[in-house]
Amino acid sequence: MALRILIAHYSRNGHTARLARHLAERLRARGVEVVEHECIRPVKEWGKWWLPVPLLPLLPLLPVYLAWAPFRRWWHRVYHQPVQAIQPLTWPNMSGFDHVLVGTPKWLYISYPMAQWLRAVDGLKGRPVSAFATFCGPPLKVFELEMLFVPLRDAIRQRGGCPAAELAVSSDFHPYFVFNEMRGLFRAVSRWVFRRPLQDFTLDGEWGQQAVEQFCDEVLAVHRP
Repeated sequence: MALRILIAHYSRNGHTARLARHLAERLRARGVEVVEHECIRPVKEWGKWWLPVPLLPLLPLLPVYLAWAPFRRWWHRVYHQPVQAIQPLTWPNMSGFDHVLVGTPKWLYISYPMAQWLRAVDGLKGRPVSAFATFCGPPLKVFELEMLFVPLRDAIRQRGGCPAAELAVSSDFHPYFVFNEMRGLFRAVSRWVFRRPLQDFTLDGEWGQQAVEQFCDEVLAVHRP
């Protein structure tokens, strides 16, 4: 029987959708015959200047969050994950799939439509769930990876799923503020921290392609005897 994988993703600007399509292609190339897609669609997209409003409580505390691991652990226990109403799902139950891949852009934490999908979907209990994400910057351990994947793992476990592989690549895109200031900042951070251009960490970069192949290896390794 062919391995059945569902790829459920939300993509506001197309970067996560592109990564989802690429993962489907790479998994098919490895012999996965059935890869279905669930494109999560909000009932109504929020304007970009409304999106950060629910995240404002953390911003004054962000330096503490980045510098102090005990505070991060406490924050992840108490923070409120915003959600956003989504349209009816094509596959509301995961019980017919062997593995589920969930994809989200990073909005400090989980994107609001993906957070709602994780609450609404059934059939995750006992099922391996792998996560992939896009964000503007390079793969900073705390600010990019932990800030997203720690709450994402917790949300998967709360629904009975089993967190498996994780993948994060840069979109090299940030919609704020007037003259792409945040994008320029992250490009400078990439050069400063990693001594590499941000493009290397995108889906088109060598690092990004290697990360995709490793992710696919880890997804399929879950099902090997």
